Amino acid sequence: MSQFSRQSGAFGSNKPRPIQRAFITSKPKEDLSPTQSKEPTIADKLIIYAQPVLEQAGNNHTAAKGAMNIAVLIWNAAIEGEAKIAQAKQRLSQLPGATPEQTEELVSTMVARKSELYPKENLLVTNFVLKFSHRRGTRFQVSAVNINPEGIQKSDLSDIVKVGYEPQAAPTDAKAKA
Repeated sequence: MSQFSRQSGAFGSNKPRPIQRAFITSKPKEDLSPTQSKEPTIADKLIIYAQPVLEQAGNNHTAAKGAMNIAVLIWNAAIEGEAKIAQAKQRLSQLPGATPEQTEELVSTMVARKSELYPKENLLVTNFVLKFSHRRGTRFQVSAVNINPEGIQKSDLSDIVKVGYEPQAAPTDAKAKA
């Protein structure tokens, strides 16, 4: 006779048992005072920045992900400069149904929006996750890298680089044998 003979099923008895755990809720987090306000995250900034293209997507989840892809492409191009903006225009003009006029207007509007809302933001978006769930709601996570960290500046490296430096030649076999 096994030790589980009195139990029925894989999980034991289905009889109600008293709850022995106390469910205590933690205190709610204190709101920050206006002087201690929390700065928005890069995800928050991207959602605000992408609002015009997200509105066009409506409630279509696939369209919303596509809109975020477009917004991130233009965000990164605005940070990286004119050459990347031109590449972004070229990529967007290849989308189905896109005209050169629409592409030009979208990119110029979004680049201006980026410089208006977040002129000093230098975080390049490397990846994002936009998930929709009926139970958990919408989840938006962003991975980004700072291309110009504060305190690091481009400078003349002539003091570090040795001019006219030539490596010493390795000894030849003839000299080694002598």
